[in-house]
Amino acid sequence: MINLGAGKIFCILGGILALVATLFFSFYSIEVSPGVTGTGYGIGLFLNFVSIFESGNILAIIFSILYAIGVISGVFILIGAGSRAFAIIGAIFALLLGIILLLNAGLTISLGPDIDTTLLSFIADPIVDGILPFNLPLGLNAMSLGTVLLVGGGVLGLIGGIIGTSDL
Repeated sequence: MINLGAGKIFCILGGILALVATLFFSFYSIEVSPGVTGTGYGIGLFLNFVSIFESGNILAIIFSILYAIGVISGVFILIGAGSRAFAIIGAIFALLLGIILLLNAGLTISLGPDIDTTLLSFIADPIVDGILPFNLPLGLNAMSLGTVLLVGGGVLGLIGGIIGTSDL
């Protein structure tokens, strides 16, 4: 029988939760023009990477790289089941991205024009309209379920990284 410590279980659950949030759920949805809604989700950032780098805006490039690490942080948290350093690093990036999205999309607290503009790089056309990404608005302005799941995955990964991954 496989003996999993509590830290490994938290890392696995947090990593899966963060990956599901970034791959299958939208972070926010805004009305771009009357009748046209744009959804921001993790894959949308990667779909817009070429245009971000073509813009030449160094702050947008730096923020987009940090956001990309936040989007793939679920992988780092899963790797953290073997090494607690990866779990803590992945959890910090997931929490960073989740809290930025929560403050900006949910609570409409502006974190500066540069961050407000770079968060629009998550918006892309849905892969399957109405299904992928799944948009479940939470009633807190533009925020959707993916933001809460990302923060939850980051918290679970951080707990797993702090507890440690030892099998005793």
